[in-house]
Amino acid sequence: MAGYRKYQSIDFSDVAEKQKEQIIQSAKETYEGWDEIATEIEDEIDALKVLMGYEPSEIPGELLDRWKKDAEEENEGYFRGQLDAVEKNTRQYKSIKKTRREIDPIKQLLIELEDIVGNECYNGNIQNYGSWGEVESEGRSFRYPVKFFNGKEETKKWNITKDIPSEELITGYYPFGANELSIYRALHKVLKHLEKNYGLKLPKT
Repeated sequence: MAGYRKYQSIDFSDVAEKQKEQIIQSAKETYEGWDEIATEIEDEIDALKVLMGYEPSEIPGELLDRWKKDAEEENEGYFRGQLDAVEKNTRQYKSIKKTRREIDPIKQLLIELEDIVGNECYNGNIQNYGSWGEVESEGRSFRYPVKFFNGKEETKKWNITKDIPSEELITGYYPFGANELSIYRALHKVLKHLEKNYGLKLPKT
């Protein structure tokens, strides 16, 4: 019964009684063998200890407390799930901060450049009719729409304004059937290329 001896030797000294009961009960409901139960309990204890001391300096305390509370409600009694949720929020927060530092200073420029590109679309198969229903000409220029993802859903826009968050702006793409052109990422790369190789001066703040 090596598995049972492993279970008996687990150190619960830093775990509150209520949490200890939650961890043991959850492990026994999930696994049958003592070795698997003991391994799960040890993993949960490790996750709980990390979670209790998890305080990244760059995350505001009030925000971190809300993440922990939300994670606890969504993963009650499952501390690995709580830790994973909080760490995911931390990664997303850092990613958004980094994107805003990079994109905010040149947001308006990116919007103006995309507007130029988007308005250069032309379809020669479109027929233009006059008021009497007669074909007057063929072909028409049009503004190509941009699709954005805000973290929850996609939206299609023809007019992009500066109040759009940078982390949403940078997701903008042109859908071409099954293909996509990430227009804002492409324009950002073009600007950085010009800055690095041709002396273009971009705002930094």
